[in-house]
Amino acid sequence: MDVAVDLREAALANLPLCPVAPAARIIGQKWTLQIVYFLLDGKSVRFCELQDELGGVNPSTLSSRLKMLEEEGIVCRTQISAIPPHVEYTLTDMGCQLKPVILEVIRWSNVWLGDRCE
Repeated sequence: MDVAVDLREAALANLPLCPVAPAARIIGQKWTLQIVYFLLDGKSVRFCELQDELGGVNPSTLSSRLKMLEEEGIVCRTQISAIPPHVEYTLTDMGCQLKPVILEVIRWSNVWLGDRCE
């Protein structure tokens, strides 16, 4: 395969030069994969529950990531009219499609990184 030809064709078609760039822009942000991972079980999760699960995430960072994931169509935000009112988050169908990706990242991490933690 001729990489120069592929790059030229991508440029002519207005495609990113790196095919992972669009996905990396979203899932490459800190906390994003962790948020999606905790939503994979399909249950609705409140903001404070996500914050507890993630541990050290700053509330403004979590809010920013959830807003971005909602705008990208990966997370659904639902306003619950209960007393007290609250918001719950779930994955959309698009977000659920990340499950095999995350499972593969987990597998890769277990094989190559072992028990190293952040």
